[in-house]
Amino acid sequence: MPPLSDPNQSTGRVIVSQLNAYPSGFDPSMARKLAGLTQQAYDQFDLRIHPQTWRLEAPYQLDTEFAEKDVPFGFVASEANSNNVYVIFRGTKRFVEWFKDANVQLVSYRSSRDKNDKKVEIDDEIAEGIVQKNQSSLIIPNISDDFGFVTAGFRGIYVSLRKKLIDALQQKPQNSKIFVTGHSLGGALATLAIPDILKNTHFTNPENIKLYTFASPRSGDRHFATNFQKLGVQHWRIANTEDFVTMLPFPTGNVTKPERIETPPEKSVIEGAAKGNPFFQFLKGFYDSRRHRMADYAHTGTPIYFTIHEGALERHHNLDEVYMLGISQDPLTITMKAVDKAVEIIKDRVIDEY
Repeated sequence: MPPLSDPNQSTGRVIVSQLNAYPSGFDPSMARKLAGLTQQAYDQFDLRIHPQTWRLEAPYQLDTEFAEKDVPFGFVASEANSNNVYVIFRGTKRFVEWFKDANVQLVSYRSSRDKNDKKVEIDDEIAEGIVQKNQSSLIIPNISDDFGFVTAGFRGIYVSLRKKLIDALQQKPQNSKIFVTGHSLGGALATLAIPDILKNTHFTNPENIKLYTFASPRSGDRHFATNFQKLGVQHWRIANTEDFVTMLPFPTGNVTKPERIETPPEKSVIEGAAKGNPFFQFLKGFYDSRRHRMADYAHTGTPIYFTIHEGALERHHNLDEVYMLGISQDPLTITMKAVDKAVEIIKDRVIDEY
């Protein structure tokens, strides 16, 4: 599909392709609504110094706010004249945060223990203003020990927020429809919330829960992704193909064949690194610093892709402009316009003939 021209596009923007066909079950209007609510979570974060000035816009009613170390991370909201409930997680403000470590440690979703059953503590700034401390002792109840492994930093933030989420949902009628969403880091947090909601609230029917994520990184390993799929919750993973964050953490540190994580790097990696190949140098450097390869990560959900190139990596990740633009073109509208145009052409030809 050729690039689409747009007189209002930013400098360097090329819209290579927008969504021109939606899979069955995907609701573009709901996606746009959720993106708008997520943007309000960013507004909430921007006004954290004077929180009394932040108000959730109508027709939504704020049920509870999430915060870690007094830093807002989102909210639960209801909608007037509807049984919809919205669980909203914001992401990171600074794109460079994603380059601190392209592959972070995996821990049990339930208990924050590694694959050697060792408790993992993270004492580092995982997001702007958030330093992880003493989160490994927090257990997610009613979850099997073998549910899968997830990113330690993402889990640490989620478990610090989950009590307010679970308590708020328990106050909602059981016939409510639950929509969970997030952008960037918030997409990972939204993903981690799904098993918890199903197992620890009265919303046990997966058909009543929908997950829409924007620009989400991988949040867990292949085992987690497989078990997540078995939950039966529909997850729409919306991504700009040019967005580097959606490629993190890397899916694996293996290049040519599957190997155990303790296995030294492949010969091609070692030789490539010696020759100055930056990718192989990165893989070898990761192994040298940790004495193991990168773990295997996997995406969850059904991908919904578009391609918008902005000429800057941070711009590719932008929610308010790039992602909102990527989901703004309704295929039904396009189809109806095409039909109307065809009808007008036929009318003109009939008039000309007579």
